[in-house]
Amino acid sequence: MADFFQTNREIVFFIYGQTFFVLGLAVALQSRHRSQITLAKYLGFLAAFGILHGIYEWGVLFIPIQQTYLTRDVVNLLWLVQLGLEAASFFVLFQFGMVLITTDWRLRLLPTILGLGWLVTLVAWQIVAKVEFTEFRYVADAWVRYLLGTPGAAVAAWGLWRQARHVKQMNLPHIARHFQVAGLAFAAYAIVASVAPRSNFLLATLWNYDFFLNTLGIPAAIFRTLCGITIAYAIIRGLEIFDIETDRLLEEVAQARAIHADRERIGRELHDGIIQSLYAAGLTLEDAALTIDENAIRAKQKIGDVIETLNRTIRDIRAYILDLRSSASPQTWITRLEDLVRLFRLQTLIHTELHIEGEPRDALNSTTCSEMLAIAREALINARKHAHASRIEVRLIYRPDEIELAIADNGNGFALDTPPSTAGEHQGIRNMQERARLIGGTLTIRSAPGRGTTLRLNVPCLRDNR
Repeated sequence: MADFFQTNREIVFFIYGQTFFVLGLAVALQSRHRSQITLAKYLGFLAAFGILHGIYEWGVLFIPIQQTYLTRDVVNLLWLVQLGLEAASFFVLFQFGMVLITTDWRLRLLPTILGLGWLVTLVAWQIVAKVEFTEFRYVADAWVRYLLGTPGAAVAAWGLWRQARHVKQMNLPHIARHFQVAGLAFAAYAIVASVAPRSNFLLATLWNYDFFLNTLGIPAAIFRTLCGITIAYAIIRGLEIFDIETDRLLEEVAQARAIHADRERIGRELHDGIIQSLYAAGLTLEDAALTIDENAIRAKQKIGDVIETLNRTIRDIRAYILDLRSSASPQTWITRLEDLVRLFRLQTLIHTELHIEGEPRDALNSTTCSEMLAIAREALINARKHAHASRIEVRLIYRPDEIELAIADNGNGFALDTPPSTAGEHQGIRNMQERARLIGGTLTIRSAPGRGTTLRLNVPCLRDNR
């Protein structure tokens, strides 16, 4: 097996470098500006580590190829560049872990202190001892792994575990598991990253590539590659959290818009209906007071009209209170829809029927139920206020994979392709479409002038709606 891996050494190092390069590129291209988690602010360090470390590993392949064509001094310069890439990659990895685990700026300086210490010590050692270049390179490689590589991978593992706990608190356990796996892979990588070329000091004479290959029969690069693949997969899957955060933000915006639309609707209804009715009732009472001495019968009739207006206003106020409290009601979906239709019929005296087809079942969560009720309420109000319908039919259809809510009226209808004449016209339709999108449903409207309007809302019976 050792011979097999040695024969295919170039392929192993190419995959190893490509794994980390892809990791860095995927992280660098990820949009995370609106994220609220700490990890998002410091992913640039992880991206830099992946790209730099991938290029460093490819140097193991390509520099020996250049030895045939370049002078020894140029090749040695390439090895120094590769050593610098290795140190830089481990430095940013170390920095990535430190910014995740602490906010103390003094502790965050630790990677910089160790990196500068490594560089100054090696330069001074070479000046004083004037060792052969290959020995110098091997010792420098070993020490950068001991001072930056292994501790950097260890603190990165710790930082990712801390992030996993935070993500779990966001009710995203599947994303937290990805970060936990990445943390474990970095912990394993911390061990194999310390394996260095054989050189003449204690640790490197025992824990080196030769010992690893002779003992296990597998090169250390294979284990590093497996760790890299695991890290890349787990991190890339974990980055889905930014898409989830964006979806949640859009959902919050949609909910805020829906709430704002509801407030505007209630405000308009209060102004156009209840307040004007009360104002008209007050004027009628003033007129009755002026005419009571001259024509008591007429004044009494006006007072009766006021009483009827006040009773109608009280019913409207009760309806608004029911609308505001419906989200907290423990009633089932069908019961709440029945109440909505019944109250609408009593308040408007419009012939309104509710038909239920299929096998009824509680297949809606509270959010979906509330949004569907709001759409139904908006459609009924539009049929009364704009279409001036005299008959409305509401159908609730249960299918195996979806629920359909259809509302048809015999009102005036309208041309769907006609632009609104005023800024607020068709706002109700846009509100209903936004609510449908929010719950993953589709809203279709069929209408024509003089032919009524039919609205269909189809909501899939997803697992989270059951």
